[in-house]
Amino acid sequence: MLYFVKDNMIHRFPTPKRCGCIHKNEPLRDTIPHDVEECVYCMRSWPGDDC
Repeated sequence: MLYFVKDNMIHRFPTPKRCGCIHKNEPLRDTIPHDVEECVYCMRSWPGDDC
């Protein structure tokens, strides 16, 4: 899974429809840094998500 950091918040790539963040030119990474917040829309499990 790939991630990107935007405004000190980590998001999943590609972003799910419920997240309003748009990936522009942020570098993609395969690790989660320790000093950023997690986007609740991208990084949490929601009802109806495929497990």
